[in-house]
Amino acid sequence: MKDFKILLLPLLLLSAAAYPLKADQFQLSLFQTGADNLYQTALGTSDRISSFALSWNGRAGRFTLFADGDYAYLWRSTGLSYLTLGGGADYLYAPGEKTALYVSLEGRGALYRSDYDDFNYGAVRLTAAVKTYLSPTSILKASALSEYRSFRTEIFNALSQTLNLSLDKYFQTKTTLKAEAGWGYKYFLQPQAAGTIAAEAAAPAPLGGGVNSGSGPGGWRSGRGGGVQAPFLYRSSGKGIQIASLSGLVAQGLGDRVGFRLTGIRQWFLSGENPFTYVEEFYMVENPTYDDFSWEGFGWNAQLTFLMPWEAELKAGYSAGRKEFPGIEALGLEGTGLGMMRKDTRRQFEVRVEKDFARMSLFLAYAHIRNDSNDPLFHWNGGFISGGLVWNFATGAVQ
Repeated sequence: MKDFKILLLPLLLLSAAAYPLKADQFQLSLFQTGADNLYQTALGTSDRISSFALSWNGRAGRFTLFADGDYAYLWRSTGLSYLTLGGGADYLYAPGEKTALYVSLEGRGALYRSDYDDFNYGAVRLTAAVKTYLSPTSILKASALSEYRSFRTEIFNALSQTLNLSLDKYFQTKTTLKAEAGWGYKYFLQPQAAGTIAAEAAAPAPLGGGVNSGSGPGGWRSGRGGGVQAPFLYRSSGKGIQIASLSGLVAQGLGDRVGFRLTGIRQWFLSGENPFTYVEEFYMVENPTYDDFSWEGFGWNAQLTFLMPWEAELKAGYSAGRKEFPGIEALGLEGTGLGMMRKDTRRQFEVRVEKDFARMSLFLAYAHIRNDSNDPLFHWNGGFISGGLVWNFATGAVQ
């Protein structure tokens, strides 16, 4: 019953897609991914991910209604397979020739299988933005995003607010510059639920199968000291996190068939710290302990884009960055504290080939990631290959 309530709003919004509109746009996506290191740890668990997604949008006067669904199946770690559903409405208003206002209200939810149903959530998100031309080649944009997420495991419940201000500048030399400043605040609503989780942590480790002896997060917990920890123990002292960031982009066209892009970001904690005892990152799977509010540090990315014969597009990029996790202590493989905050340095190479047709796009991509960490569990490297298609189609006006 609780899982049903979590998904009630996005399901209602998705049902609204059946209402007759002036026109409908659909997008169908099919992806297949192979991961050398699904859990992104030194244990190197491999898996395959098959995903299917369908999205829809249609006009209703000045409003656009939209809905989408995504199902991902993991072949070995089946307990991490998930379904997401979302939908909502947005409104675009132009008070003048140079300015546009945008507002969006969206509901979204996710359901995981039993091994990871702590991650089940429902969310409501409100977005507002204004964009204006300062000159024919300069655009100023301000945006705000408010979100409430309710999880099956209450310690994850949170309100978040982000604000962003960006300036884009275009030049006749095929050069684009962008600068952006961001601020965010995330408040955890029910830290008192940590008492229940702590009691679970004191229970003896189960024997045999299940999440606590498999290849997932529970598996490595039992290997780090022999006991079992409750998922993502919460320190009741941490309720709110405030962050700020600065980022920039430089893009340059090199002739008619080559483009170069360089981006960078620097992020700081202004107050608070991560309230969990540890954080994890899963490949292609959302996780409430690892998001934009979990780290501070910097990163950069360089990418070359080539327009190849038959109008195919080749992208090759390299990324590097360093992240620190305030409040998270680096641990030895036996689970003992090392007396220092966890710090990760990541390097990633990726290449992608894509071909667009009239209504369909095909792609094939490969990425190799190396993550160095002062926590030996998160010192790892792995390769990830994926391919798929995206098909766009439309229906005519409904009478």
